[in-house]
Amino acid sequence: MTQLKTLAAAAVAIVGLTAMTPAFAAGQYDRYDRYDRYDRYDRREDIRDRRDDHVDARIDRLEDRLDMGRRSGRLTRSEYGRLSGELSGIQRLSYQYERSGRGIDRQEMANLNYRLDRFEQKLYWERNDRDTAWRR
Repeated sequence: MTQLKTLAAAAVAIVGLTAMTPAFAAGQYDRYDRYDRYDRYDRREDIRDRRDDHVDARIDRLEDRLDMGRRSGRLTRSEYGRLSGELSGIQRLSYQYERSGRGIDRQEMANLNYRLDRFEQKLYWERNDRDTAWRR
């Protein structure tokens, strides 16, 4: 009787593992075409998706810093309006690059990083000058 239970448990385990194997293997072979060649374009797409996320996260952080400068009074109303408009323009450009259907390539990423670096410098300068917002 004990051998029968052990044999039945082993059979159930084998059937269960056999049923789960295609689910695990499906994720492994997604990047291969029908000739079992690695599709390098899928990998490029993954990298571009991470770039898109990186730019979006950076823009969100800069928006937070801009709002903190407004709330603390370190930015005047005109400085806040000008900087907010500039950041919105960078965000629109990022969306335009993303909508191209191929993600953000190296040149576009370099352009966005340059613009975001310049914006970050301007934000730093405006927050640390002696101008203060008299009315919040």
